Amino acid sequence: AALERELGVPLFDRLGRRIALTGAGSVMLAYSRKLMAVAEEAREAVADASAASGEVVGSLTVSAPETLLTYRLPRLLAVFHERHPNVRLLVRPSAVGRLVGSMRRAIKEGRVDVAFVLDAFAESRGLSAEPLLEEGVRVIAGVAHPLSSSPSVSPSDLSGETLLLPEAPESGCAYRGQFERHLSAVGVVPPETMEFQSIEALKQCVAAGMGVAVLPSVAVETELRNDTLAALAWEEPFEVRTQMVWHEERWKSPALRAFLETAREVFSAAVG
Repeated sequence: AALERELGVPLFDRLGRRIALTGAGSVMLAYSRKLMAVAEEAREAVADASAASGEVVGSLTVSAPETLLTYRLPRLLAVFHERHPNVRLLVRPSAVGRLVGSMRRAIKEGRVDVAFVLDAFAESRGLSAEPLLEEGVRVIAGVAHPLSSSPSVSPSDLSGETLLLPEAPESGCAYRGQFERHLSAVGVVPPETMEFQSIEALKQCVAAGMGVAVLPSVAVETELRNDTLAALAWEEPFEVRTQMVWHEERWKSPALRAFLETAREVFSAAVG
């Protein structure tokens, strides 16, 4: 109410016990988020300036989809924490692995400091996107599947097959999109498609013979090595990139700079 008096406009519509933002309130909300982000930057800058020991301090919010959180980030997070134990890391899973929608807004509004995405090419005005690793994508099936021993598998060979796919409710994922385009290009329409929020559950169902799936190679390395899943000899190999994204116009705290450098080092070692 005090803010409304100061601004001279209503920010909320008060409807009985419910309230809703007015148009002016929505504008104010966007600026409030920016102010909160700047306030957090100020706290980190003061903390860094007053740290007599020279230790990197502060907090970082990191976001990534399940595939990267499970198979790529643990090593990075462990190395960074060992080197900079006074930095508080907040890790937020993302339902969408591409730089779209809610992920892009979260970075721009300062709710996420660094995001990791799986995409063909991530680009957005005001954001920096740095490719770290090319991720191969595998079309997989159970080891007893008839196509698992075939020397070559084309999209048309999947006619009549049930597809088990990772679910990305907001916008889909890059590798799923490429796979589905391969199928649609030759007119293949699967009789049944099952979507999974859990990659581990998806792999278990594929291993049980429920259908064919597509996942990044890093997510199935162990199962392929142990012969619990089979990689089909897909005729049209494709890949996506692991990329890290941050706000290019925001002040880079020592914690953020240290995290970006550590990520480059760890992912470079993974490539080697």
